[in-house]
Amino acid sequence: MSYQEFLTERDRIDFLIQKGYSIRAVQENLDGAFVQFERQNDGESETETLHVRTADGRKYFSAFLIRQGTAG
Repeated sequence: MSYQEFLTERDRIDFLIQKGYSIRAVQENLDGAFVQFERQNDGESETETLHVRTADGRKYFSAFLIRQGTAG
């Protein structure tokens, strides 16, 4: 895994968070983590799924997940 790959993952995560998405579910396996993001838009639920493959990327979304859990 390259540092550039992490930067791409970080940018995608930041983009979804800025658009109002929150982390709904995480499924980890040997190939990384599939992170499901969700947001409510006019009463409808919108979801996006990212495949996070780098260890730094998984640490990065984990920080949002912890923050999200303590915010409520």
